[in-house]
Amino acid sequence: MEQPERCIKLRREELVEIKRLYETVMTFASHGMFYRSGRIVGDRLIRTSGTELLRLKESLIKEGWVTDINFEGDTITVVGSIEVSNSDSPTCHMLRGLLAKVFEERSGKDVYCHERKCASKGDDKCVFVIDTEVL
Repeated sequence: MEQPERCIKLRREELVEIKRLYETVMTFASHGMFYRSGRIVGDRLIRTSGTELLRLKESLIKEGWVTDINFEGDTITVVGSIEVSNSDSPTCHMLRGLLAKVFEERSGKDVYCHERKCASKGDDKCVFVIDTEVL
């Protein structure tokens, strides 16, 4: 018997604490795991919302990933990422993966998403850049 789709709510504080736990055990390897997890979420968003950026923006805000997001070419500016926590380095690894997956689908090319600025480090917003080469 097929089950109806189910969803859970995860509070921002819980997500941040879970990420800290993984970082304690796996150190920087956890960043790649969260990036890949974000790609899985991106795949679902593509299936449900498509790749049109206005619809993606609406979905990301509605689901609570961000409070605002703007797309300008290969640069994405985010306010209120759910992954923000106090850190010396960028923390929005799931969002990076999610954005990479969407932009791969849009372009038909392999891409990588770099977080150039992060509110976790004290920047006023998070800024992501889509690139076709891993730096």
